[in-house]
Amino acid sequence: MINMLKRVDIVVNHEDCWTSHMPFTAYTINLEVYPHKNYLRSRILVDSMDKAVPNLMRSHKSVVKVIKIDRFKGGTYVDFLNTYKGSVAGVLYDKEVLILGNVIKDKEEKWSFVTSSKNIREILKELGSLGKIVHAEIANFNPIFYPNLTEWEKRVLTLAQTYGYLDYPRRASADELAELLGISKVTFLYHLRNAQRKIIDFYIQNSLS
Repeated sequence: MINMLKRVDIVVNHEDCWTSHMPFTAYTINLEVYPHKNYLRSRILVDSMDKAVPNLMRSHKSVVKVIKIDRFKGGTYVDFLNTYKGSVAGVLYDKEVLILGNVIKDKEEKWSFVTSSKNIREILKELGSLGKIVHAEIANFNPIFYPNLTEWEKRVLTLAQTYGYLDYPRRASADELAELLGISKVTFLYHLRNAQRKIIDFYIQNSLS
């Protein structure tokens, strides 16, 4: 039986986007799309406190508005609006794929997503019209191999890992990370513990099966 669901890992050099000018590694922790307004809201963590980051974000033509910037123990948190049309995220949302993650590294966009095998050629064609596809890898996707985390659980876990909350000793507090996400400490810990429990349960079930 042919597996109709595929995981696609792709690297795109997108010259008309702010990502092609980002000299530091950045992790997308949340995306909200507003196609009818032609923008999407992104929240990213940049792996640098360099003062060039705010200027870079504010000056690029693909960035509509910078909502908030916070420097935070080795990194920078940026909440901003950027154009929907002509963005990789816009193409992926239009195609209704399941986005697994996005990292900007070496001035290139690295995306992981799940889609039907019949959609891959069209998606790659559209992405290729936006920029140069540096690398693309396609594999069968089986949901049983992934813990079922909610969007908030993934967001909180990504932030906790990136900012060293899971390190010993901790490099950030729950209060600080909750403030960055605009939620209470109790809510932050609730989502984090749920994510940790699901991952542990998933590991135990699969290691014993």
